[in-house]
Amino acid sequence: MVGFTKLNFVYLGVSSNIMTTLQYIFSILTFTTLCSCHNASTNKTLATQNDSIVSDTVNIFNQTSNAPTFTNDEVEVDTITTIKFDELSVSISRLIIYDEDKKIDQIQKDTVEIYAELGETIEGQLISFSSDQLTGLTVEQRYETSVTIMNEGPHCDLTDWKHFYSDWNKLQANSKGQFTCEKYTEKDYEKFPKISIDDLKQKVKEQCGDDWFKLVEKVKLPTENPSGVSISRYYLRVTGQRKENGQTVTKLIVIETPMGC
Repeated sequence: MVGFTKLNFVYLGVSSNIMTTLQYIFSILTFTTLCSCHNASTNKTLATQNDSIVSDTVNIFNQTSNAPTFTNDEVEVDTITTIKFDELSVSISRLIIYDEDKKIDQIQKDTVEIYAELGETIEGQLISFSSDQLTGLTVEQRYETSVTIMNEGPHCDLTDWKHFYSDWNKLQANSKGQFTCEKYTEKDYEKFPKISIDDLKQKVKEQCGDDWFKLVEKVKLPTENPSGVSISRYYLRVTGQRKENGQTVTKLIVIETPMGC
């Protein structure tokens, strides 16, 4: 009985030691696991932050590389159309023209016709001159109106028919020797000579066709939709005197502008 008790105590002692050892090992494993999880979480957070930083940096770089940069000495330059003649050059600010063949770079004759892009106008724009042969330069402006037949986008312009012509108006120079083009009102745009409405319809039929003629069959005025009147051309007349002999030199610039809406 005593032997059994002794063995039992030994067994219980061993069991107690084993349990203590297992608890110790379990505690270590638990601590290690917790540390590993914490490190993984920290690494993941850092990785996410790093990814975010990289992504933001890339976006900023792209925006910066694509965006225009200006120094304090740089200014935005207006679009300028320059017409060159033998005796002088005429520059019109903020005017974009249609010139696929680059004819504007050539020396022009005394009368030149240029074609403004859609939405472009000389109204309110500055004109300047460059010449070492002429003196006493002046510039005058007038406009012309024409009839246009509109069809929700497409339009047929009667620019070779009847017109209203305004009087010539002499432009004033500023302190820098630049001239400001005249502006016009809505009433100016709609000025047109008295015409026979039948003549208008006949012209539409001849030039535009039967489908366009049907659009204006019931109109009673050239300004009654789908017929309309608007500015079709601007005219600039530049005059100066030769320095060598006082001879008068005149240049005419015709700016054709798109019509319709």
